[in-house]
Amino acid sequence: MLFFRVNSRALMATGVFLIFIFFLTSDMVQDSSVGSDKRQYLGRLHHQTVKFGGASRPGYFHLPPQVKPGEAVFPFASVSDLDQLSRVPESNKLSFKSILLSGSLKRMNDGTYGIKFYPQREIFTGHNEAGRGMELSELTLYQNRLLAFDDRTGSVFELLNKNRGADTYAVPRLIITEGQGDTDKGMKWEWATVKGDNLYIGSMGKEYTNPDGSIANTNNLWIAVVNPKGEVTRKDWTPQYDVVRAALRAESPGYVIHEAVLWSEYMKKWVFAPRRVSSKAYDEVKDERMGNHHVVLVDEGFKKTEVVEIKYSFSLGEVDPLRGFSTIAFIPGTKDTEVLAVRSVEGDCVGGDEAICKQRSYFSVFNVVTGEVLMSDVRVNMDVKFEGVEFVDINTPEL
Repeated sequence: MLFFRVNSRALMATGVFLIFIFFLTSDMVQDSSVGSDKRQYLGRLHHQTVKFGGASRPGYFHLPPQVKPGEAVFPFASVSDLDQLSRVPESNKLSFKSILLSGSLKRMNDGTYGIKFYPQREIFTGHNEAGRGMELSELTLYQNRLLAFDDRTGSVFELLNKNRGADTYAVPRLIITEGQGDTDKGMKWEWATVKGDNLYIGSMGKEYTNPDGSIANTNNLWIAVVNPKGEVTRKDWTPQYDVVRAALRAESPGYVIHEAVLWSEYMKKWVFAPRRVSSKAYDEVKDERMGNHHVVLVDEGFKKTEVVEIKYSFSLGEVDPLRGFSTIAFIPGTKDTEVLAVRSVEGDCVGGDEAICKQRSYFSVFNVVTGEVLMSDVRVNMDVKFEGVEFVDINTPEL
């Protein structure tokens, strides 16, 4: 009591000082000192407990808004898989690149589409496996993060912007290995889709075979399911792939190679648009001409299938055995019935001789339920294989 009476003024001053400091550091005062965009970002960051792959901030990319039928414009982006040409030869240190192509898809009043391509960007990384890297095979929005998947290293990259959206760079968030995970080989990622709160990532859905046709391993029949925290669960998808295989009459020794798989929340169905389909045993030379133009719709339980033939034009040369689906994306506002598709070509590429290997890519639009083609194949004016596409404004400013 004597102590408090003697030191009452000092104690009171200390209490006032602490209250003042608490007030200055409160969210209200902090938020009032920054702009509205920064306030929203700080608020989300303050309350965010889930940080995908160790990310320090939330995602800031979004799907274009759902619009009513009629004329509309949708921005999109696409990434390339340059295979061995991904390596940057003039770099002092190992460096690898992918081309990021942006464009816009315009829906006309009659339901058909037109497309425009804009100047491309290049994305670089030093991450590699045995001198190969940045061979991006898919592009997907998840938790407002723009993710790209390397089919050589098994890396899941997040694409981020800088310079107010004028430039893009890649940050590795996850590295996932083959099969059940007990290998040092990166998973050969080929497709990705969002189902519920989770991200599903898959490979080509085909056994890896020896030259004599015997099976070396089934690692590429496994998929990974990633939750919002970035935690990975592995699943053997052999039964699911077999259902699609049977629907296309490609049972063993035949095969199906997948690079475009989506889950539709509207239809509650899986949409498979295989790259290649064969009723005969795998032959790496003949495989280049096993291009597919069918889509398989599968119910959630993998009990019912429907094969839809995409009605490409023979007269325009679109029914080409070299062309196969490398990626598809649902067009906003179509209830997942219409997709933007990329069909890629690899000719004379067996053996890895880039001097004679011919690559090219075609963009088209079709209805996955009816097979009606709403935009005929449009070739990209680059001898490049694009393998990922997503509807997103790649010029979105960073937070």
